[in-house]
Amino acid sequence: MSRRVWILATLTGLFGVTLVMAGILIGQGRAASAAPQRAPELAPVDIPNEQIAVGNYLWSYAAKFVCGYQSPFPATGTTLQGEPVVKPGNYATEINIHNPQYREVRLYKKVLSLVDVRNPQQPRIIREPQSAGPVVTDTIILGPDYATMDDCNRLYAWTTPAGGLPAFPPPLFIGYLVILSRTELDVDVVYTAVAPGANQTAPTQPSGISIDEERVTGKRVFVPPGVAFP
Repeated sequence: MSRRVWILATLTGLFGVTLVMAGILIGQGRAASAAPQRAPELAPVDIPNEQIAVGNYLWSYAAKFVCGYQSPFPATGTTLQGEPVVKPGNYATEINIHNPQYREVRLYKKVLSLVDVRNPQQPRIIREPQSAGPVVTDTIILGPDYATMDDCNRLYAWTTPAGGLPAFPPPLFIGYLVILSRTELDVDVVYTAVAPGANQTAPTQPSGISIDEERVTGKRVFVPPGVAFP
């Protein structure tokens, strides 16, 4: 065999091997794309506090609450000025929390108080440019497909040092219950209110009632390093 023929045969063989290898690689790529993609493993739901301290993304639900009684009459010896925080009425809020996951989830809860007149000598009314952070925090475990709720009684007791409830009708208490979770939740709020009667000797006698229900939309927030929870 001449040198020229030998070189040509060698090049032809190499070209054939290259085509075979290319066909194998293309076939593997098609098989991989056709195969069902495996979902990534979910991160653990119940993580220790020290892991939260290094920073994590959590779901945050800010549920607005309005509780207590706003009198239509001024306190003895005082004169009404401007507008009250809310119109006269007796208000109640009930916050429902459902874990739709089929595994337990740890919830981190905190209360931000904007209006609290339980102490008449030191009423808490946070108007702009003032601002306020959480006054209490808590942690609970919610079981798979379990639900719980917070209402005005829970919020009053939770934020009272002695843990008691004020006498009826309770004073006005307005703010946010913020719920943090590693997974999505169902959070719904029910608001009810009654209008007070016109008789100053029995101001809590209702003359009408209203009810409203709202779904709280969750947001993904980054909890930075150094933020501690109970």
